[in-house]
Formats: sequence, C-alpha cells, structure tokens
Amino acid sequence: MFGKLFFIIFIYAVSTFLAPVVQSYDFEEGLNRSYLNGWLEEHVYPTYDMSEIHEVNSEQTQEVEINLETQYAVEDQEVLGSEYAGDFVVENDYGMFRMVLVNEGQVSGAYTNSDDVSIDTINIEGMDRESVGSIYGEPVESIKKGWKRLRVTNEEYEVYDLKDRYVYFFYDLHDGEKVNGVLMLLKDEVRAADSLYNHPAAEDNSRMNHLLVNATRYEYGFDPLEVDEQASDAALGHSEDMAERDYFNHDSPDGETLKDRIEEADVSYRMAGENIAMGHTSTIFSHHSLMNSMDHRVNTLKPEFTHLGTGTAYSADDIPYYTENYIYR
Repeated sequence: MFGKLFFIIFIYAVSTFLAPVVQSYDFEEGLNRSYLNGWLEEHVYPTYDMSEIHEVNSEQTQEVEINLETQYAVEDQEVLGSEYAGDFVVENDYGMFRMVLVNEGQVSGAYTNSDDVSIDTINIEGMDRESVGSIYGEPVESIKKGWKRLRVTNEEYEVYDLKDRYVYFFYDLHDGEKVNGVLMLLKDEVRAADSLYNHPAAEDNSRMNHLLVNATRYEYGFDPLEVDEQASDAALGHSEDMAERDYFNHDSPDGETLKDRIEEADVSYRMAGENIAMGHTSTIFSHHSLMNSMDHRVNTLKPEFTHLGTGTAYSADDIPYYTENYIYR
C-alpha cells in the first residue's frame, strides 16, 4: 500500500515540477542565473492578475499617473535624499502630493497619499485593508534588504510582493482601516541598502516630515502649516538631545519641557504641541505611525495650529529621532 502511495506521489512530483523543468530547459545556454530566475518567475513565483487591479481602478479618475522603470528628467523640483538607492523628487501639486524616487534618471519608486495619483495603475481611492487583501492576497512577513531580511509585519501597514516590486499600503487605524498612503519600490532599491538605517541627511528627513504633515492635513480637510524656523530649531535641539543622551521622552532628564524649549528658541505662540518618534527607517513610516497614535494624531490634524517646526537627528548607532513642534500664533 505504501509503495503505491509513494509511486503516486512520485508521479505527481514529476508531472508538476520535473516535467516543466525539462520542457523549458535551454539546452544551448544551460542552467545559468538568468535562466534560473526566468524559470522561477514563470513556474514558481506567484503571479498577479494586473487586469483585475486595473478593473478595480478603472472607474477612478487619476490626475497624475506614475510608472516605474520610465525615464525621469529632474528639472526645478525639490530633491530629497531617501533610505533607498535613489532620491525622492517632490511633486507638491495642491492636493496631489507625491514623491517620485529617481535613480540614475529612471523612476524606481514612488509614494503618495492622494487618490488623484496612481502608481503603476494602483490607486488608493476607496481602498481599505479588506479590499487590499481581496486583490493581493496575503502580505509578506519580510523583505530582502541588503544581505539580510527585514521583518515587515505591522498592523499599521502591509507589504505585498509584486515580483520585482514591493508595495506598501498604509492604513488609518482610526478611520475604518482605510488606505491613506501607498509606497511602491523596485526591489533593487531596497536590496541596495547595506544597513537597517540607510538614511539621508537629517535636514532632508526634517523637510520631508513637514511636507508629509501638510499633505495629510490637506487630505483630511485642514489648512497647511507654515514653516517656523525657531520652532524647527527647538525641535532639532530636542531630537539631538534624545539621540546624544539615549532617552525618548517629551521631557529631558533635566526636566526641560516643550514650553522651556520653544521659549528658549524665542518662538512666538499662544498654543503648542509636540510629537516625537524614533527608530523608524524613514519619515514616511514615522509619519504614519504618529497618525495612528491618537495622542499624536490630534496635533497633526488640529485645525487651530498655524505653524510647524521639524527636526531630525541620528544617534551614534544611526537610530533616527524625529520631533515635530506644532504652533498656534
């Protein structure tokens, strides 16, 4: 009986795996890396029905379409460093915020929180965790970053493997788990990272932080915040202090508070609030994390605030610290 069962399993394995190998083998070129990768993509890697994704979005109107692996000429746009191999080019059209990742003149990724922008036909209009799962199936638990794998299990976002791309869907845990941001990256952008914190210049992260806050305020129906240089100095000072003295708190070990810091920096204010975050590999992730913390979300979306100061610093171990100072004058 066991012999017959073994024979059936053997025949199944041959027909399922070995037969396609033999049929698709290139006898002239032999088994090389290029051939192996192509065979794995065709016979082993999961496939995604892009027509279904397109059908889901076919009734939506996108003002802007971003396509990866296309040529991109940087002109007068603002360029910010990223944790990836390329740099982010900021396209900050009113209500259509996006950051296009460009590497050697080619689009290698993009981020947006606007439902007027699509990235490789993916648009977040009307999307939530359930609808994302119904289209893409199960998210991955880890991704390749350099020579290691990075775990990406997090209730605030999910990551899907689309062959040569990773796509992150960010969720608003306080608004029906709707998608409020999407990040798509060519895998080569992530693999190029040689450490967990492959971050850009601190001032680029601080600037990106401000842009993300304003883009979010627009999408949630609030006015943008002006840059406050003095508040930025206070925010940077607090991030640097936390990074240097290895603590994470709104109050310093010496008892210095937000009120102390902004008054010392000569900030003119009638009301102030502060958000802090640490450890996130980029401002994109820290921003969405703060939005999912109700204590911090109220600052980001408070209609009375008029100005914002942001500051980023890195510890000796390259751990990033982010501070946001919200001001009402």
